[in-house]
Amino acid sequence: MSDSKEMSRFEALAEEAFSRIYDARERNAKECLEDALYNLSRAIDIAEMRGFLPDVDRLKKRHTRFIAARQQLSKARS
Repeated sequence: MSDSKEMSRFEALAEEAFSRIYDARERNAKECLEDALYNLSRAIDIAEMRGFLPDVDRLKKRHTRFIAARQQLSKARS
């Protein structure tokens, strides 16, 4: 599998996990978010290793949004 396809696969897995948050119970939502962050991090790693700079920027912005969602989820539990 090419690096760009592998990066896209991880990105798709991240988006899928993130979308499952809205259908999950509170505990499962955290697991979905952690899966999303893991897969997005793998996509970022591939993009960085291969010098796909526009993808690195785009994926890091998405990662920041996922982190913000995790913080909101933590606040909701408090």
